[in-house]
Amino acid sequence: MPGVSARGLSLEERRQLAVNLTRVLALYRSILDAYIIEFFTDNLWGTLPCSWQEALDGLEPPELATQLLGMPGEGEVVRYRSVWPLTLLALKSTACALTFTRTPSFQTPSEFLENPSQSSRLTAPFRKHVRPKKQHEIRRLGELVKKLSNLTGCTQVVDVGSGQGHLSRFMSLGLGLMVKSIEGNQRLVERAQHLDWELLQALEKKRNPQIRAAGPTASGAGPPAATEPGCPAGSPGPGEPGSGLLQPGPPARPTGGDADSAGPAALPPRARLPC
Repeated sequence: MPGVSARGLSLEERRQLAVNLTRVLALYRSILDAYIIEFFTDNLWGTLPCSWQEALDGLEPPELATQLLGMPGEGEVVRYRSVWPLTLLALKSTACALTFTRTPSFQTPSEFLENPSQSSRLTAPFRKHVRPKKQHEIRRLGELVKKLSNLTGCTQVVDVGSGQGHLSRFMSLGLGLMVKSIEGNQRLVERAQHLDWELLQALEKKRNPQIRAAGPTASGAGPPAATEPGCPAGSPGPGEPGSGLLQPGPPARPTGGDADSAGPAALPPRARLPC
């Protein structure tokens, strides 16, 4: 499948491509937004047009892939049992026309030339527990958000569906942005808090070797949450003695699925981590 490559397209061509993609995604949203499990729980098959059901019913997965993608194996001929409806053929043609090419048109990113599993443009704290693909993504996206924030005067960023908080952590501690992380999965919230706690403890030990990191409390209160603007009592605020250090806030658990990442209140911009 040839596909589309954004490289070499003019700015106007990229905008038109984005418009076309948005239109197609909106038109077929009911199909594209579905999870596999919903095929069984929500009877998604029954929502397809009857003409689609007649054309697709009884096809084995390899046959379906071959007929939809138009990529037969060596010596294989694509055979259709019936004439497909025009709407289904239109979806197939549109998908082929707008699909991004799977053939890499560039070499390995320079940040992974020295070590394919560690980005040279992220410091060790932001690479820990993060796979190479994710390292590349959070660096590129974080730098884009930082650039847009500077251009628009944005002072706060909301990371919706923040998961384990890797992106939020980089934007706040690496780029000095004020970040609010929102995650509905309690397990991921707790994992993000634990990773925050690990990072804060590692930085405390690095800044002051005399301090020994203490583990989570026996009461199960979990790792300390990052501070909100204003700094809690007992923690020096910006400009006060000791404000150059990361100051963990009091132990807390998120409410309503929200978890604050460490923002400038916990780490002033001038003292943020190198990226």
